[in-house]
Amino acid sequence: MDTKRTFDIAECHQAAKGLRSSWQDMAGSEALLRALVAERNGDTLLALFWTEVHRTLCEEK
Repeated sequence: MDTKRTFDIAECHQAAKGLRSSWQDMAGSEALLRALVAERNGDTLLALFWTEVHRTLCEEK
């Protein structure tokens, strides 16, 4: 995954911070929902981004 990743870890942290401020305890669910929608729309890189955001949210707890 690291060799194909086209997004910056700082972007993931910023997105996690935004989700946390908007969705509070549902931020992780929102990140996974966005990953699902991205995958269903055929955007695998965006799905990977949102799963990375979810991982970031889990690490922050």
